[in-house]
Amino acid sequence: MNGYKKYFLVVLSAIFSISVCAKSVVIVDEIKNNDGSAWMVEKNDKGYYVKYTNARGKEYGNSTIVSSDLEESNLLLDTASIGIVSLVMNYPRDAYIFNFSSGNIPHLISACKRITLPSADQQQVVALLILCSKDNVTRNMILSSADANKLFSSENLILNGSVKTLIGNDRAFLFDENKKNKKNNPYLIKGDVVEIIGYENSMLKVKYNSKTKSDVAWINFIDVL
Repeated sequence: MNGYKKYFLVVLSAIFSISVCAKSVVIVDEIKNNDGSAWMVEKNDKGYYVKYTNARGKEYGNSTIVSSDLEESNLLLDTASIGIVSLVMNYPRDAYIFNFSSGNIPHLISACKRITLPSADQQQVVALLILCSKDNVTRNMILSSADANKLFSSENLILNGSVKTLIGNDRAFLFDENKKNKKNNPYLIKGDVVEIIGYENSMLKVKYNSKTKSDVAWINFIDVL
């Protein structure tokens, strides 16, 4: 009899644990494709889990690509185009956008970081600086192996399109092509207009107007924040 009671209690405990775990999982967003494949973002007590199930029922997942501190309302799945799904994470200043294919294997197509900057155009409130992972970094990467830290490491990013913005620091010192201070330590001041035309290891290549001509130099990334 005692053995039966112990067995009953073990089974009851297991059922209760499964029930609690099931209740703790929240579906944040999902997309179902016409071929039967589906994307889903789940949240549990440990964080977020991005899951893709292909048309054959095979599942791929990633539990690290989404930061656990992100609010559910700032995370979404979007159909970018036929066969491509975007995972978008919005923060106060930045947005992280991952594009995946929805085929047999969910290949990572691109990973970009969109940064909001003050606009140099009076008709626009903000300017968007977009940095994307280099092709040799995203190549052969799939949902299960996507590593946000690697993808968005400063040495693995390139600029996607130029953008005009304003210097944010009181002084932004100018560097040459070798990333060394220019002669006489010239600098731009807060409010000066620059066009960002390049990016490399947390430094920005900018075009600006001097007193007599247009010039090009490198500045620190923080100088436009």
